[in-house]
Amino acid sequence: EQKEQVTPRRLAGGKLVLRLEAEGTYQCSLTGLIFEVTSAVRVTYSLLSWSKFASLVERPWIVGGPLFDISCDAAPALTSIQFPHSLCLGG
Repeated sequence: EQKEQVTPRRLAGGKLVLRLEAEGTYQCSLTGLIFEVTSAVRVTYSLLSWSKFASLVERPWIVGGPLFDISCDAAPALTSIQFPHSLCLGG
């Protein structure tokens, strides 16, 4: 499947914003997030720290990857978000 590479605009507070103008599949050049949309949307997102939310993760679960805060101005048009995979090769 063809993904268009897009570079987000940086906002204050570490937020990123993408204005996706048409239906398609787009991949963020900074985070690797992939957004599938059915029409024009504005997606705002940021990377959060697990330190604030780690206490919500109960055993046997462990923190295993990045935590994103994502919002969209036309939620029905955002049909899927694919998150990048991470793999720890140390120890």
